[in-house]
This record gives sequence, structure tokens and C-alpha cells, in this order.
Amino acid sequence: WLAFTPKTSSDSPPLLDPTDPPERDVTFTPSKTPYDPRHMLAGTVTPEGEKLTGFFDEGSFQECLEGWGRSVVTGRAKLGGIPMGVIAVETRNVDRRVP
Repeated sequence: WLAFTPKTSSDSPPLLDPTDPPERDVTFTPSKTPYDPRHMLAGTVTPEGEKLTGFFDEGSFQECLEGWGRSVVTGRAKLGGIPMGVIAVETRNVDRRVP
């Protein structure tokens, strides 16, 4: 995770060559049914073997604090080679009750 942080507080984060072209399409499409938000962030492979790309550069999403909050996904990733912090909502654990 040190690759995501600048060397000093006055430096910019390190810019690396992106592993994916920045103009690529995001092929993962969220569904109306509950889905894993990690698939939107990092991409996934369908049961048929089709690769769906996620929002961030391929292979760059690193989840942290996965055991801390069940309804939140946090981590670090790169978008076009630029390091970013990630916070996503995990809706599969939410139970909606209408009185």
C-alpha cells in the first residue's frame, strides 16, 4: 500500500503507468438485485467465463478493513494510474423493513 502514498506530505502521489487504457469501457453493469460492489470496483469473471472490467485499473484494487464494517467496502485502487481511496456501500447486508 505504500505505492499509493507520497514520499512526503508536500509531494503528490506517485503516478504510475495505467495497467488499462484510461479510455476503456467498464463492462460490469450493476443489477437491480443485490450484487457484490467489489465486482464494480475491480471487475469479475462471469460463470460463463466472460471477463467484465470494473471501474478501476485491472488488478489495482486492494481492499482493507474487510472485517471491520459489514456494510462498507474500503480500499485503495488506481484510476488511470492515479492512486485513490475507495469507499463503497455493501447493500447485500441491508434488511429493508417497512412498518
